Amino acid sequence: MRRFLVTTTRFLVVLALGAMAGGGWYLARKGFGRKWRGLVVEELHKHGVEASVRRLTLDPFRGLVARDVRIFDYKNRENTIAEISRISLDVNYAALLQHQPFLNAIDIRNAQVTLPLPEGADPKLPHAQIKNLHAHIYFPPEQIYVSQADGIFCDIRISATGQLIKRNDYKPSTEVTPEEWQRRLVILQRLVSELNQFKFSELPHLQIKFSGDVAQLENARVEGTLQTGQWQRGKYQAQKLTMTGEFADQTLSLRQCELQDDLGGFSASAIWRRPEDELEFQARSSLNLRALLESFGLSRLVSDITFLAPPRFEVSGTAKLGEGQPRWQALGHAVLDRFAYKGIPFLSANAEFSWDGERTMVRDILSHRTTSSNL
Repeated sequence: MRRFLVTTTRFLVVLALGAMAGGGWYLARKGFGRKWRGLVVEELHKHGVEASVRRLTLDPFRGLVARDVRIFDYKNRENTIAEISRISLDVNYAALLQHQPFLNAIDIRNAQVTLPLPEGADPKLPHAQIKNLHAHIYFPPEQIYVSQADGIFCDIRISATGQLIKRNDYKPSTEVTPEEWQRRLVILQRLVSELNQFKFSELPHLQIKFSGDVAQLENARVEGTLQTGQWQRGKYQAQKLTMTGEFADQTLSLRQCELQDDLGGFSASAIWRRPEDELEFQARSSLNLRALLESFGLSRLVSDITFLAPPRFEVSGTAKLGEGQPRWQALGHAVLDRFAYKGIPFLSANAEFSWDGERTMVRDILSHRTTSSNL
């Protein structure tokens, strides 16, 4: 009897271990069923994240893992924001079994986030992607807290941290129309195309801090700082670029924008007020202007001028953006040393000018030919 009991116990233990191993293998390979995936999707929805999960598996080292996750616009589920291959879920299993809120946090490691292309776009175009994404996001009561998110977008390292309020009874603000959504995708794709033309000696770093309400993201507060080392676009080379800005109270403030190249520097500041759609700006430059304009395909603006020394100018003004063509108004001062206009050489030129968006008026100009005759 003793031998029988020992043998039976061993058999039951081996059977249990085999069942656990088989169940673990099945959950790791095949995953949970539709009901469990639905619970995870519903839990994400409660925290303000609209998503779908194709597979839900159990990893022996990372716990519950959602695979092939698609994130949607929380205001319009038809708009896909991102696709993420794998997300680890920090789950309170006791709360899960009692049908209570069970998601404590999500952990994303080395993920690739792919954003959609605009409708009708060439599928061969480079997609907007965030590579090597690492993020840890907590879900305290009625909050979404991003302790740290880090990824690479178009060879720019982006780090973000912040928190959003997400009340249980929140209601989204005005929904984004399909036309507006496509317009945003077109702008994003243009940004990707432009950034892909830059070559950086080292990864630039963009740091972002944010806070706000999920139901009113247009009223969120965002602070950003961008720093780069040497970079090149076309034949133009720059030493470094530093930018700091803030969006608060629906006002975007560019507090600092400084660029340096081998000939000079550029500094600017600007304020854009979203309700009025008005822009105020001021700038000062002594950059290698021709090389910079050529790198952006704008060399026609100075096609008749040959610079032997970097031009210097200061400009300030306002713009009413709104619908249709923007209405610009600007005042400025320009100093040109050693240049040629249509082959005619000049020693220097000083000019005061104004621009109302339709025509340029030169109020005062003094030039010196190489023969010392005044014009």
